[in-house]
Amino acid sequence: MFKLKKISTHLEIISVALQERYCKGSSPKTHDFIALSDDAEAGLLIYEDWGTPEGFIFEIFVVSDFRKRGIGNWILSQAEVIAAELGNTKIRLDARTLDPDHMSHNDLAAWYQSKGYVSINSEIGTMEKVL
Repeated sequence: MFKLKKISTHLEIISVALQERYCKGSSPKTHDFIALSDDAEAGLLIYEDWGTPEGFIFEIFVVSDFRKRGIGNWILSQAEVIAAELGNTKIRLDARTLDPDHMSHNDLAAWYQSKGYVSINSEIGTMEKVL
């Protein structure tokens, strides 16, 4: 079972990998969450509300031990729920992998495309989805 826990400081995170990602991406403008799988830290969501009508997924990161278990799909769906709750009707993101040894930028972009995201300009990886 997956849960999303809102956080406001790196001190709420046990995983060193997630602390590092949080410290690199969190800002006063972001909504930050730890994804839990049966109470174990499995991933991170950093979402930035740009104001109506759009927001930005700054980061979805899944801890390597939890990959290929559906948690990335679940975190993405939760980001879309959060966006809708904030009144956003569009989400943007940059599909750039944090782990090129396991997934290329193109593979990540294809994954987002399979979830309804489309490339919006010539910048590599810049995508959006209308909710």
